[in-house]
Amino acid sequence: MGNRNILITGGAGFIGGNFVHYWLEQHPEDALIVLDALTYAGNKATLPDIENGARFTFVHGDINNVPLLNELMVAHPIDTIVHFAAESHVDRSIASPAEFVRTNVLGTQSLLDAARKHWQTENAWREGVRFHHVSTDEVYGTLGPSDAPFSESTAYAPNSPYAASKAGSNHLV
Repeated sequence: MGNRNILITGGAGFIGGNFVHYWLEQHPEDALIVLDALTYAGNKATLPDIENGARFTFVHGDINNVPLLNELMVAHPIDTIVHFAAESHVDRSIASPAEFVRTNVLGTQSLLDAARKHWQTENAWREGVRFHHVSTDEVYGTLGPSDAPFSESTAYAPNSPYAASKAGSNHLV
C-alpha cells in the first residue's frame, strides 16, 4: 500500500521523533501528520526542520480532542495511525495518576473512536488501513536478573499507574 497518510501521535517525543525521521527517509511517497501536545516529553525541535506541506504536517493538539481527531481523519484521509502519545514516567504516574489515565486510556479510546468513525461509519475503509499502538514492557511487571525474557504471552502484572494505564490502553486496542 503506497502513498499512505499517516497520523503519528506523540511524534515530537524521543521515540516518535526518531520514527518520523526514519519514515520520511525510507518512505518518501507517504504523508506524515504529527499530532503532539508538546508536554514535558515532547519537543518540536525533535522533528525535521521542514515546513508544513504535502509531505509533513505538524499539529499541536491533544489526543483527547475528539473534534480535532475527526477533522484530521477527514482533512488528511488518514489510513494509518501510529500511536506513540503517552504519559510515560513511572514516578510522575505515582504523583499524578489521573493524567496517565486521561492520556493513556481515554486518549487511546478517543483515537480508536475516531478511526472507527472515519474508516467504518464514513465508509473510508479500504484494504490496508492500520492502527499501530506502541506500548511498554512495564505492563508485564518487573523482570528479575534470572527471569526469562517477557514475551507477548507473559501475563500482565503492572505495578505502577503508568503500567496499569498502558495495560488498559493495550486491552482497548
